[in-house]
Amino acid sequence: MNTTKDGLVCAKQVQHDNSGVGHNWRDIDAGDIPANVIQEIEGEIIDGDREQCKDYVASNGLHYRW
Repeated sequence: MNTTKDGLVCAKQVQHDNSGVGHNWRDIDAGDIPANVIQEIEGEIIDGDREQCKDYVASNGLHYRW
């Protein structure tokens, strides 16, 4: 499943936390997110029915939110 368009994932702006502890959230373009992490986020949004997420720790250990 690939639902990225205009830098968004499933029409959601994803942010990445560079600090790892929730102090440095920045918008990130979908093209800058590893493909496997995009699949995880898509799964959470579509299959997990999570329209919003305040802090998702992906398999790469990095924090994302949408």
